[in-house]
Amino acid sequence: MTKGGILRAGLGVLAVVVLFIGAAGGFALYFLHRFNPDPPPNDFPKPANALEAQQQDIEQFSRLLAMDRAFSPSARAEASRRIAELESERVPLDSGKFRVALMRITALADNGHTSLHSDKGGGQSYAPLRVMLFADGVYVLRAKSAYADLLGARVENIEGRPTREVIAALEQLQGGMEGWRRICAASYVQSPEILYGVGIGSRPDQTTWTLRLSNGSEMTRTLPGEVSGENEPHDEMTRWLSPQKMKGEPSNWRALLSSDADLPLSLRDFDSTFRRAWIDHGCMLFIQLKAIADVDKQQIGDFLTATTDEIRAHPPCNIILDMRFNTGGDYTKVARFASHLPDFVPRGRIYLLTSPQTFSAAITTTAFVKQAAGSRAMILGEPVGDRLSFYGEGNAGCLPLAKLCVHYATGMHDYAHPCNDWDKCYWLNWIFPVQVKSLAPDETIDMTFADYTARRDRVFERAVALAAERK
Repeated sequence: MTKGGILRAGLGVLAVVVLFIGAAGGFALYFLHRFNPDPPPNDFPKPANALEAQQQDIEQFSRLLAMDRAFSPSARAEASRRIAELESERVPLDSGKFRVALMRITALADNGHTSLHSDKGGGQSYAPLRVMLFADGVYVLRAKSAYADLLGARVENIEGRPTREVIAALEQLQGGMEGWRRICAASYVQSPEILYGVGIGSRPDQTTWTLRLSNGSEMTRTLPGEVSGENEPHDEMTRWLSPQKMKGEPSNWRALLSSDADLPLSLRDFDSTFRRAWIDHGCMLFIQLKAIADVDKQQIGDFLTATTDEIRAHPPCNIILDMRFNTGGDYTKVARFASHLPDFVPRGRIYLLTSPQTFSAAITTTAFVKQAAGSRAMILGEPVGDRLSFYGEGNAGCLPLAKLCVHYATGMHDYAHPCNDWDKCYWLNWIFPVQVKSLAPDETIDMTFADYTARRDRVFERAVALAAERK
């Protein structure tokens, strides 16, 4: 070949490479635009008064909700009707009533990922307590020093209404499965502003609770609503199972338990996002994932690689995978590991521990294992936090003046049926396919406050007992 021919051939190859890179880049941009679209701009002029400011917030809220694809046609119509009602108000609503009105509209999507939340520094008020909803009631697990006498108390009534009724009312402020809505309600109940906005409380800056103390006596206390600082303890309710201080948590917060040393292995060291431990003289491997993402300096990829290496060097009889405290992340980070996990115990079983907090990519991960293990996978605990068909992905955008943001969902996941609709389905699921009949527990085991104070985790105990029988 002549030099000219070589040059022409080289230029041709280069052109093909450039075209390929350009096409791939274009596809990636289109993919991001479709499933993680930017929110519409807050391009509003300075409002002349409070009413105009609220109308601008409503307009942006309407734009953001239009980005969400989870609404059914009838739910979309009802949302539009309620938005029009808000727009017709001649007097601005106060912040608590306005927040709850938007939460009610957002919940119409009936989708766990579609939500309304506070912007950073949003100023939502919280009582100086943190509670957990157990199977046997709502209990105080954390409190500021001035309210430490309420630690371990059961919340009997809120604003004169039975706690179970209050939780049921607050569940209506979030869409999705009952378990996930219950988790959200356990967070909302701590906010006097939300209790006021939903019509349960009479004031947005305080709430009155009746509690039964650990000695059996009953006490009624009025709790102030305090704007929480950035380092105040905020998390899903299960975080309060651990007495460990959160990063930056102020010293004036107290936990019910002084140490996690007496707690079961599964409830210890809560700030370690990824954990593994050998049980039963090294025959049984316990793996716990609290996120499907890197958290601070904890890298999920490094953890999974180290876990795989350890399993290959020391094959376990059975594996317990605890996903109960995992609200998700990026399932592509764990897809290969989860799909091959059953290969490491060819004659053993995998015990999957789930709860309503098993959500989003944690559900996907659970489904990967279940799909690969088939009848060798056993699910213990409570149902996962969403249906097998839901909308995820998306993005979030905030309102121009109210310190509120909307997370809109854009990609459909269906783990029970083939999802082939280009317009609805999340395309990555075709690269990482998963299909299961159900993720319902084979044995439903809930968590009670009585078990917790006895330092027991019955879900974990049951998994260990079943695995020990199959050595």
